[in-house]
Amino acid sequence: MNKILIHHNNTSFNTTALFSLSDQFVFDVDSDKDIDLYIDENLKDGQLRKLIEQADILFIKVSLSHNYLEYFGIRLAYHIRLTKSLHDKANLPIVFIAEETLQFLGLTYQEPTILFTKGIYLIKENIADFNKVLRWYEEGHIKQLDDPEIFINNIKINPPANYQSHHSIANEWALIRYFSMFKEEEENKKYVEIRNKICNLDYVKTLHYKYSEALINRQLFNQKKHQEEPVNIHHVQGKRIGLIDDEADKGWGAYFDYWLDNSGAEIVICDKFHKNLNKEDLLIQIKNWIDAQIACDSACDIFIIDLRLLENDFSEDNFKNLTGIKIADFIKKKNPGIQLIILTASNKIWNFQSCLDLGIKSFAIKESPEYNNSRSETKDFVVHLSKEISKASTSSYLAGLYRQIAYLKQNHIFKLSNTLKERDFSSLVFDTNGLIDQIFNLLVLDDKKDTIINQCLILCFQILEQYCDIPTIGDFGSHSQKKIASGYIWKKDGSKFDVFTSQDEMMSTMFNLKNGIFPFQIDKGRETVVSATFYNEKSLVSSHRGGLDSSSLVKIISVLKYRDQISNEDIDKIIALRFYRSNVVAHLTGEVKMSYKINAVDICHILNLIVRIFLKS
Repeated sequence: MNKILIHHNNTSFNTTALFSLSDQFVFDVDSDKDIDLYIDENLKDGQLRKLIEQADILFIKVSLSHNYLEYFGIRLAYHIRLTKSLHDKANLPIVFIAEETLQFLGLTYQEPTILFTKGIYLIKENIADFNKVLRWYEEGHIKQLDDPEIFINNIKINPPANYQSHHSIANEWALIRYFSMFKEEEENKKYVEIRNKICNLDYVKTLHYKYSEALINRQLFNQKKHQEEPVNIHHVQGKRIGLIDDEADKGWGAYFDYWLDNSGAEIVICDKFHKNLNKEDLLIQIKNWIDAQIACDSACDIFIIDLRLLENDFSEDNFKNLTGIKIADFIKKKNPGIQLIILTASNKIWNFQSCLDLGIKSFAIKESPEYNNSRSETKDFVVHLSKEISKASTSSYLAGLYRQIAYLKQNHIFKLSNTLKERDFSSLVFDTNGLIDQIFNLLVLDDKKDTIINQCLILCFQILEQYCDIPTIGDFGSHSQKKIASGYIWKKDGSKFDVFTSQDEMMSTMFNLKNGIFPFQIDKGRETVVSATFYNEKSLVSSHRGGLDSSSLVKIISVLKYRDQISNEDIDKIIALRFYRSNVVAHLTGEVKMSYKINAVDICHILNLIVRIFLKS
């Protein structure tokens, strides 16, 4: 029988013939060193590990420090039981040496459950008790732990007291768990960097982590089923994404760098978290960093933000005072189109509602160890986070759109208008909360919802129609006495351009409308205007057959083509969208297939035309 003694030079057993010097380990932790880190280091390699690997039975003094009530011997026993790398040696019989009774230890130690598990024994510090243990061992009564799963079920470990908050534990736990979902890529430098950062986390050396990991390891794990290739964030190709997280340097920065890089995106990490900064100074530093990221040529239109970025955030009762929310609010006021993803270890519903009130629509909850999530659930967390990043990415165009609109509002052609009609139009479209702001705000609210997209379409055509009705843009009138209709526009150089003249069913015109059926119309749908044919000079056509009249469609085509030089392809797109507006948005005529929907891309197409039309050259 190979017996090992672990003590603090505070037992008579070490000076007798009971143990040779080579079978002893002196526990000598520095008072400034964390006990879990000290134990973990000694169990990884060195003399203590070698002794345990050779042992058949362990004798551990309960008190392993100058403060006998710390009971570091019990904590060491927990570590031995929960250290996976010790394999079967983690189950060795452990004999505690103490003058206290089992009941006294149970009442005075905050985590005493190990004392009441199999494979644990307690003796007084005397030769009689020691010999009794040896005799019982020879007789087969002293046995090692035979069912580690029962042991796990019968113990409970509290989070480490030296961690400032539950948030720090959840941050590191979630990082470890999420990273475990990726397949090994030893040749990938970024993969190795994350793994190394995780190995150096203090939390992975704590008893709480080993306990939480042991709970998880009881679950059956199909590696092929639960490990994923990291390239599964869609729609982020070419995107530049900002990360604002006080835990970024502990591994979250490397995690997102690896994941996003494999998905074709770039991560930029805020590095302004200096311990000597107070909240106000930190906010200034982060805001300056954000200003730089959104002002550069390759602007960040997506930010991932941790909800709580400072120590005092965990005692803050007012949600709006959380550092992460103050940062999010700052960004949204700068540019409401920038997409934000909030990371939080909290699942409180009021957090999410408050975020929605700020215009934040993407959230991801960091997994916490106390919930004992299965690996399948961890995979769901990772998939959800990838979907939230993807969702934010598909709406990140709104940031660029906001910049376009803001520039247009300051530099549109009606900025210094002299006529009343032009000033009225300018106010209607470009003033704060004008039509163009309304369109943008609707898209920010929900750029995926049909009813919102349809309302945006109505507002877009309202802008075009109001524009074409301004007298200084063109005139499309009729003279009933002479039965003559005509249309002309004023070019941007001030010259007049005649588009058409119609009389007695015949028309001299620069373009004609072509009838047909759109692909999105129902089968056997009625013929309608589907495109325009343009001539190099006026041609004589049948106005009845061509369907050319002074409707808003003709006005729009005339102005867009001959005043604003909009392409034929874009004009055909406007014709199709106008039909959709009339037959779906304004009146549900049944002419359009139920499966066909326009989307934000179509709205942006019109908005881009509007920018080209109204922006000063």
